[in-house]
Amino acid sequence: MTIEVRPLGDDAWQQAFTMMELSFGETWPQDAAEVERARFEPDRSIGAFVGDTMAGHAAIFSFTMTVPGPRALDVAGVSLVGVLPTHRRRGVLTALMRHQLHDLHESGREPVAVLTASEPAIYGRYGYGCATQWVSAEINRAKRAMRPVPGADEVTVRYADAEKSLDVCAGVREALVPTRPGYMRHNESWRRGEIADPESERGGASALRCVLAERGGQVTGFAYYRTKSNWEPGGPNGTTIVQRVHATDTPSYAALWQFLTDQDLMSKVTHRRLSLDDPLLTWIRDPRAAMVTVRDGMWARLVDVGRALAERRYTTAVDVVLEVRDELCPWNAGRWHLAGDESGASCGRVDREPDLVLDVADLGAAYFGRPVLAALGAAGVVEERTPGSLAAASRAFTSDALPLLDTPF
Repeated sequence: MTIEVRPLGDDAWQQAFTMMELSFGETWPQDAAEVERARFEPDRSIGAFVGDTMAGHAAIFSFTMTVPGPRALDVAGVSLVGVLPTHRRRGVLTALMRHQLHDLHESGREPVAVLTASEPAIYGRYGYGCATQWVSAEINRAKRAMRPVPGADEVTVRYADAEKSLDVCAGVREALVPTRPGYMRHNESWRRGEIADPESERGGASALRCVLAERGGQVTGFAYYRTKSNWEPGGPNGTTIVQRVHATDTPSYAALWQFLTDQDLMSKVTHRRLSLDDPLLTWIRDPRAAMVTVRDGMWARLVDVGRALAERRYTTAVDVVLEVRDELCPWNAGRWHLAGDESGASCGRVDREPDLVLDVADLGAAYFGRPVLAALGAAGVVEERTPGSLAAASRAFTSDALPLLDTPF
């Protein structure tokens, strides 16, 4: 079977829309699809064709994301990936991934690609490693007593119109983007997508609610959430569904969570995208009050190893030779000398014995600061040739704040 991958034309969105419905086995509601269409970049959309049939599709969103340093780095957000059910397991996805990565390399654009995976096991084959994790928490209101946080009682929480307060909420979030690896800057379409409220995606819950936190006359935080009523013979058993909480100071963040976890008629509170080091998990006095599950979040792929590793900064000084395996992008394979610290870094080809031997996906897993290299070594995935080099590299790659993708795509 001959597969030709090429850019799509003027009707790229319609072709992508049709592919998503068929490959994911669902009907995409028009109101939700319009939100996605506003973000779509047709010139970064490609199709895999078998004859006249488009058998697969992949697109890129142009993001600027925080990496350890903090540094702002342009990354390729891979999304809208699908293959027709009639053409699966015939090399279509591999052709798309190869074309996309080779094109990024040849054009000299983003040195790192990222994605969120519907089936995570697939993307390790293409050099992606799990770079961030999401914590899903379900908090029992009856047991949700929180530790007192100094200053929280000085914060006022009030309702606001999400549309009218969009600029101020976006300003709060943008101020936080440099504070955590994995946060991305929002352009206008992504900002507006935050308050898009397609009825088809409410799942029986209320319209989107917005509350602001104010301290000293200034807006210091906000939250977006929904409520879902559930009336049972024994009494109300509703759920507060939290979508986003941000604040520029700790007291305001605590005040917002105190409000969200103590809604009348609601017996539990859920949030699907917390970080493992979120203060909320420390504030709750009874750790069993929060049922927590951890899953993969963002997957990262180094398109150009040398450029990518030189762009970020390192928590402690690192001087290490890495032997990288990369079958899909052979320009990355070989030995690289990485030297860096908090002030800068360099990474270039070298003809020396390696200290560490690892797959490009392992570098992707560690790139945004997730403390994973030592664990990969303990599991036998990363090979340490020079004693002590793995521990040193693991410390250097790890960020102070755990990385988090707060904007799924």
